[in-house]
Amino acid sequence: MEAFAGIDVAFARGKALPVSVCICRDGRLKPVQLRDRLAPQPPRGRGSPEAISETAVRAFAEATAQYLRGIERHFGVQIARVAIDAPSDPKSAGTQRRLAERALDVRRISCITTPDEAQFVTICAKAAAHLARGGAVARMPHANQLWMLVGFALFKRLRVDWECLEVFPQATVALLGAGGVHKRKADGLQAQLAAVAGLTGWPDPPAPSALQPTGYGSRHDQLDAYMAAWVASLGPSERDALGVPPADVIWVPRLGVT
Repeated sequence: MEAFAGIDVAFARGKALPVSVCICRDGRLKPVQLRDRLAPQPPRGRGSPEAISETAVRAFAEATAQYLRGIERHFGVQIARVAIDAPSDPKSAGTQRRLAERALDVRRISCITTPDEAQFVTICAKAAAHLARGGAVARMPHANQLWMLVGFALFKRLRVDWECLEVFPQATVALLGAGGVHKRKADGLQAQLAAVAGLTGWPDPPAPSALQPTGYGSRHDQLDAYMAAWVASLGPSERDALGVPPADVIWVPRLGVT
């Protein structure tokens, strides 16, 4: 049975990776229950200090690939595409923003700028020096960009086995007109889930409690992973590119077609 996976990239120490794996059935995009006690367990983050270790992030990406393979075997599905909520590649040297990020800017959807390769070298050196001086992990410089290195590793590894799409659930929510209240608040989570469910057919009714057995992390992590899987489930004629494929693009649903 064909399935589609969505990943909400997280690398906090000890945090289980939020993943959603969905199948299309009777016109609905339904997630399998990854929290089944007999199902494989997702990899857990190693924390910001490990994000600057190429070995550590490569191992995490490999563990993620093995987790998805384990899910395929356990549930009897075959993942066709994986959508990842993270930049797929650094920006080009000499540019201010990736083309995908500029497309978000035009739509007034905020996002963190992705550094280029040389900037990441500097960023990692600053982080390593901070830790070497005994600096607190909570005060690591550029912590809001270091997680992108995990995303790059995931794309590099998972692309070997699956077609991978870069997504940004915040952009999906903005296009749906459901981003007025942040999803960390109950009203925001309910509004976003209801907007998505109106197009995917799941859950019915759109109760946030339905997210609980579908994957790990908080409810809003689970929703982001589900939204990513939704975009993964869409064919080329059902999604729009913000940016320029293949390496500088964020994919969103083409509303009115899905």
